[in-house]
Amino acid sequence: MRGQRTVAKKKKKKKIAKRQARAAERKARKRKLRLVKARKQQSGHFQDEYRSSPPVFGPAPFADDIDIPPGFRVVGMSEAMMEFAKAMIRHPDIKGLDGMKHAFNLAMPLWNYALAREREEADDRLRSEIIKALMAACRIGRDEAGELVDQLADLRNEMFPPEIQPEGTSCMFMRKEVSHLITPFNYERLSLNDTVVPPGEQDRRFFDQLAALDELRMSDEDDYEVLEKQIGIVESDFDEVFNIWLLAKGVDDELANVLTFDAQFFFVFIYEYGAADILRHADQECFEEFLYDFVLRKVVFDSPAEHVQWVPALRLLFLFLAEKGYIDEAAPFIRILDAMEEPFLNHLRAEYG
Repeated sequence: MRGQRTVAKKKKKKKIAKRQARAAERKARKRKLRLVKARKQQSGHFQDEYRSSPPVFGPAPFADDIDIPPGFRVVGMSEAMMEFAKAMIRHPDIKGLDGMKHAFNLAMPLWNYALAREREEADDRLRSEIIKALMAACRIGRDEAGELVDQLADLRNEMFPPEIQPEGTSCMFMRKEVSHLITPFNYERLSLNDTVVPPGEQDRRFFDQLAALDELRMSDEDDYEVLEKQIGIVESDFDEVFNIWLLAKGVDDELANVLTFDAQFFFVFIYEYGAADILRHADQECFEEFLYDFVLRKVVFDSPAEHVQWVPALRLLFLFLAEKGYIDEAAPFIRILDAMEEPFLNHLRAEYG
């Protein structure tokens, strides 16, 4: 009996550890989602901030008669600032930047300081302000923060060498990172079983809330606080119901967490950025904007190769919505995504390969 109890305790500990690991991974993914939401605090409404500039598909607009130097790619000014902020987060000597909010706040003054230093017009007052901000954000001393300012100014000029930048255009030459191998998504990991997962009580609550959100969107609700509250309820519940559905379909824990994050990000795109009025009205233009513009500018992955998972996640999202009865069928959405997957892979190879 004692031996049986010991085995049972070990199994219970393993189950708890597995559950804790899964929760930690999902928490980390949610932190990435919050990186984007931090922009809201700076701009008020998501829709206003995002729609202030039209999406750009593929390379940024550029004069045809100017050659792009080997090893560089063309980016617009807003993307250049985004890429610099991303590089700051990945910098091995920077600790304590809790998401893109601090990175964005620091990127602009550091950018301006690097430009001023290059022209030998560095402003001591600006440098002092940046040092104080780094001390607070990274919990480091003044001397260390001062060294970091110079390192980050060097990083900016390494990414965007001043001596090769074109004149008379809003675009810049950005040095490409180390080439990444962009391979198709491994669909062998995604062999779904044929089990139809009927809606449970949690599903019914979620789709009731989604219906209420759709009604608000279609009625042109102008009380943003009401709309924002309903969006928050739906996004929070989706994280759970979609993950449960993926596991019931036979997707392993790790991949289910990844795909849940990706699908939830599409919710953010639709409902918070207003890319379509409601989820079931997503069309080809909406998918193109999401893949070619939104996620490539907004999401920081350890490797750009992780972007190949967006299309599979969207396919599964619409299979889920069809099985639960939110849409009549998934086929029209999946046909669009099927046609887009290979061009999107080629785009990733051109950008990062």
